[in-house]
Amino acid sequence: SRWTRWVSRWTRWVSRWTRWASRWTRWASRWTSCMSRWTRYVSSYTRWVSRWTSWVGRRTNCMSRWTRRVSRWTRWVSRWTRWVSRWTRWASRWTKYVSRCTSCRSRSVSRWTR
Repeated sequence: SRWTRWVSRWTRWVSRWTRWASRWTRWASRWTSCMSRWTRYVSSYTRWVSRWTSWVGRRTNCMSRWTRRVSRWTRWVSRWTRWVSRWTRWASRWTKYVSRCTSCRSRSVSRWTR
């Protein structure tokens, strides 16, 4: 009788423990599956961020090169514009001087020929 009761209790305890272990195993399996998915998602997201970062890095390099080129070109245009401006002023002065000289000579020639 005692032995039967003890076996009955032990059987019930084993049954409960088995059910609990089964539930825990299922929960652990779900959790593992969820973690696996999450890890894959994080991995793909990390890869995407890495690609995006490298793309932005390339674009930034390209833009900085382009900016440097534009800067050089702007400086060159500025210098050329200044040079043209100086040359134009010089040519204008020289033209005025030549025209004055020419008119002066023509007057003096006309005086002498009278």
